[in-house]
Amino acid sequence: MCDSDSCFGYADFGGFFDTPIPVNAVMGDSHGALFGQGCHSAGMMKATYGTGSSIMMNIGRRPALCDKGVVTSIAWGVSGKVDYVLEGNINYTGAVIKWLADDLGLIGSPADSEKYARKANAGDETYLVPAFSGLGAPHWDSSARAVICGMSRTTGKAEIIRAALDSTAYQIRDVIGVMLEAAGTGGDSLRVDGGPTGNGYLMQFQSDILNLPVVVPAMEELSGAGAAYMAGIALGLLDRERIFPVPHKTVYTPEMSEDARSARLTGWNSALRMAKGRNDQ
Repeated sequence: MCDSDSCFGYADFGGFFDTPIPVNAVMGDSHGALFGQGCHSAGMMKATYGTGSSIMMNIGRRPALCDKGVVTSIAWGVSGKVDYVLEGNINYTGAVIKWLADDLGLIGSPADSEKYARKANAGDETYLVPAFSGLGAPHWDSSARAVICGMSRTTGKAEIIRAALDSTAYQIRDVIGVMLEAAGTGGDSLRVDGGPTGNGYLMQFQSDILNLPVVVPAMEELSGAGAAYMAGIALGLLDRERIFPVPHKTVYTPEMSEDARSARLTGWNSALRMAKGRNDQ
């Protein structure tokens, strides 16, 4: 078994380089983002927004097992020392916005979703649970089906688009809630990366529903950067102290009242029960 920053061999990448160069870091996509975000201490968390979403919490050198819908895995091994994570993956986040654009024709492009979400009626109580192929972490219910509920006569295009965006934040909040309970620590902020982090409405709502600051880095894609950082540090080409902490572009802080947050989560949980077919519980 090799550490994540070992030399795994040499490659000239099909003749691109005149001389083979060392391959000095191997990391998975989500693990690279965790490292690239600077989540190197127990309790630090990141969420990578993509077609689905990957949420990870560094839990340090001792694995904490959880039977509530998230898994324990290895973050990385460096210099013979292993860090562990709690990890949860969500099936539909960015894909929901693509569905709005490509299949429903409600928006011209994913970038339009923020504009419509900000126009939505603040009092509308529409929820979308995007269980198009069941629910991922932490629910793991393959029989669940997508639900749109809570609509009124005045619910329109903007409200449905906002509900779609909100569903990402609710799902990530569900995963993080389980992680915080299992780890018994952490939760001072959530570091985020991926294309949807450019959506200011979504990031603010994520902060509000988590009741935590959400930190958006200056670099949008950190998965590849994390592996590059690790390789550069291993080879002595990069100074760890100068790379981290990662410069941030924006920090969103909670603005929602506790009563409003509680009411929204109550509505979300009711919608989840409908998606699972257990609305009578």
